[in-house]
Amino acid sequence: MTDDVAIDQKALLEPFPYHKKLRDHLKSRKKTWQWFKDEKIKAQQVESFKKNLLKNTYRLDLDSHANLYRVSDAICKDLNIDAQVTFYQENNSLQVNASISIIEREAHIVFSGNVLQLLDDKQLKALIAHELSHYLFFKIEDGDYEVTQRIVLALANDSRSEDSIIETARIFQLYLELFCDTGAFKSCKEHYTVIQMLIKLNTGLADVNAQSYLDQAKEIISQEDESTNQQTHPESYLRSIALDLKARNSKDYEEELHKLIEGKWDINSLDIFEQEETRALTSDFIQLILRPQWINSNAVMNLAQQFFPDFNRSEKIDTSSLSRKLKHTTPSTKSYLCYLLLDFARIDSALEKLPLAHTLEVSELLELKEDYERILRKELKLTIRDFKKLKEEAMNDLSRVTENPDSSIYDNE
Repeated sequence: MTDDVAIDQKALLEPFPYHKKLRDHLKSRKKTWQWFKDEKIKAQQVESFKKNLLKNTYRLDLDSHANLYRVSDAICKDLNIDAQVTFYQENNSLQVNASISIIEREAHIVFSGNVLQLLDDKQLKALIAHELSHYLFFKIEDGDYEVTQRIVLALANDSRSEDSIIETARIFQLYLELFCDTGAFKSCKEHYTVIQMLIKLNTGLADVNAQSYLDQAKEIISQEDESTNQQTHPESYLRSIALDLKARNSKDYEEELHKLIEGKWDINSLDIFEQEETRALTSDFIQLILRPQWINSNAVMNLAQQFFPDFNRSEKIDTSSLSRKLKHTTPSTKSYLCYLLLDFARIDSALEKLPLAHTLEVSELLELKEDYERILRKELKLTIRDFKKLKEEAMNDLSRVTENPDSSIYDNE
């Protein structure tokens, strides 16, 4: 619920690269972008929102809660925003939390549970700064990121949308929470306070140790190589790690956050950008398989064109670059690629064992050999001994094929 309010660009927080990338992508769809940008909040919508807010909360006025308003004024100065802040306490809520609703220049912050009793003054400032960073995010760059969020959430909430859109919206929201944590850090000047605030909201404990939790968080990520699976807010231990990286001004900050939020390339959870990258990578993979002239039979080419109707053999593929990309993949993605190899190995029986040997060489080159051999044995229903014999026969056949050096799968030949 916002309008387009310009904010001075000096000393503002930077949206994450993912936010900018999605903004640019959606902005390129000019008609959709303009429609959402021009959409205005109707007076009756505002009236209904405020009526429901007053029904379900107790408004904390300036006279009785002057300290809250002094804190919010200081934060607005820290973040260089012009928000008109009003605070509320939610009725009959046990969950310890806070939320913000934004209407034009108004920022309505609602506390839930015993937040005001649980947090000390510094931690309360961190919480309010986090919420007001949502306001900042919506207002910078002429409200572009608020428009971006409305578009991607509208698409994700459409039952006809592909999973890639839902995943895109999820990642956008996760990075938004890290942006707001950074705003809290900027306002509080030190990250331990923000971490303490996060721990208290999640545990309800009155006494917590930020460094101890950071040590715990680092122990967690050292033992597992997985990204967050949350929908809107990353796990507190990941948010704490992100804050620590920011506080230490880590040169690998964005790379590390990518691991924590987006994770490895997973064929089962692609966003819209990874979906396009997967198409390109699959095309390169097939190009590599089809490098030798002898494998380009009608059956093989027909299979390639089932993946890409306009498929044509191209110049030599950079196998080193392809191999580097495949290092950052999940087991399910490796299985997808191995079954791709299997499809091309079996599509043309007239080629006999040659495609099998060739795809084994490709798998070894791209460090997929162990996965591919396991899938081959399973799908061909072979014992270890029988598979070894088949592989030896296939490799012997391949060694007798005279191949043009320009058609080699190896970069340096």
